[in-house]
Amino acid sequence: MTRWVVAVFAAGLGAAFLATPLAARFGRAFGFMDAPQGRKIHAHPIPRSGGLALVLAFLAAAAVTLAPGVPIQGRLFQQGQLWSVLGGGLFIFLVGLVDDRRPLPAKLKLLAQVAAASICFFGGVKIESFTLAGLVSVDFEFLSYLLTVFWFVLFINAINLIDGLDGLAAGVAFFVCAVQAVLATMRAEALPAMYFAALAGASLGFLRYNFNPASIFLGDGGSYFLGYMVAALSILSSAKSQVGATILMPILAFGVPLLDTLTSPLRRFVRGKKIFEPDREHVHHNLLARGWSQRKTVVFLYAVTVFLALMAMLIVNLRDVPAGLFILLLGGALILFVRKAGYFSFFAMDKIFGWIRDISDEAGVSHGRRTFLNLQIEISESQDVAGMWENVTEALAKLGFDLGEMVLEPGEGGLERFGLVSQVPGREVAALTWQRPDLDRDRREYLLDRALLKIELPLLDRDNQAIGTIWLVKRLDQDPRSDFTLRRVEQLRRTVVATLERLGGRT
Repeated sequence: MTRWVVAVFAAGLGAAFLATPLAARFGRAFGFMDAPQGRKIHAHPIPRSGGLALVLAFLAAAAVTLAPGVPIQGRLFQQGQLWSVLGGGLFIFLVGLVDDRRPLPAKLKLLAQVAAASICFFGGVKIESFTLAGLVSVDFEFLSYLLTVFWFVLFINAINLIDGLDGLAAGVAFFVCAVQAVLATMRAEALPAMYFAALAGASLGFLRYNFNPASIFLGDGGSYFLGYMVAALSILSSAKSQVGATILMPILAFGVPLLDTLTSPLRRFVRGKKIFEPDREHVHHNLLARGWSQRKTVVFLYAVTVFLALMAMLIVNLRDVPAGLFILLLGGALILFVRKAGYFSFFAMDKIFGWIRDISDEAGVSHGRRTFLNLQIEISESQDVAGMWENVTEALAKLGFDLGEMVLEPGEGGLERFGLVSQVPGREVAALTWQRPDLDRDRREYLLDRALLKIELPLLDRDNQAIGTIWLVKRLDQDPRSDFTLRRVEQLRRTVVATLERLGGRT
């Protein structure tokens, strides 16, 4: 079987090598051109019809299985599952090809991807269970459709996303498909092995013209087709005894684009951008922004892909518990490496985590918010201004402030309505002060420190009439402001105003 897998690979390689120049001519003749604009980094119009060459080369290579003497002669096109794979692949290719000529709405393209995935699902190519080397075994049942569609959409968009640099998508696909072909051959799975070999050969042949400086681009048609076929064949090649490990292989090998694909919509949402709007904040764009050349960036991502693909090959040769433990250990090591390398910054994970913290705080879920809410309740239930101020100072200590002062000058109604006496002759003014107990510096000397955060909070009633002011001071060099300090201060101000209005007879 091995020699036929090699023959299919060679056929795909040769067919792509011959078909790509013809596809470029087709692109120029019929207007499938990618003009330099916006987030594009090429300098002149380039044909984006490379997907046509890729599909033709793949079909030509697959036709080799019809030759006399092939162990699976004819059966490649006699199984319903494989017809659904081919049908769905050609459908999504045509959608991408149309988009290459005249851009389609993002939602329509997503709907087309779901439809293509559904073709495979109802043709029998679906994720029904997950078994990880005896450690985990799950039957998805009614979730099978959703997981299968998500799987296809994820891979389609992952390949499309990295198709932003010359040779990146085709090169990464080549390495992954080559490894998958080898693994399928080792498992004596002839059909997936030949399919992966055909994809690998077609990708490598196309790469001859697509590597920097590229003379033709893959286009959405090509990237959609590649992602779709990788997703479908990965399901077909899942060994029954080790479904989990086999399914995890393409996830591991495509680790960079898959992670980027998953985080990009969330990153855009957090930043207030349209979820499906392309940007220049992907991994390869960030590497370019660091001053790397296109070639250096592409070769680096090739190396990452090869490393992860080799790890996938190692996983498939492990059995039972060792395989599962190896996957878990490798996953943990990768997370540590990614964190130490600062890789999360490429995905703006700090912004995403910050947004999640904001959401949990706003919803009152976080411990800090619930604790401060309890202080607000105690302030609002105070029976007089002195008791209120005592509760306020407890909140100030919780927030790390050093000094606090509240001056009440209520105007109409005077201080009497608060049960207070003026401390300034001829004026209705009362002041309450607080100082952190362990602050051992002279107050005047302390206030001259240049590392102080000073906040002045006007206390305005519901008619926007001033009834007083609160001043707060803290040192930032010794006790930095937390993410929620200013939010807590505003929450405190509103609680104080509401309490003063209640104590003053305005409920």
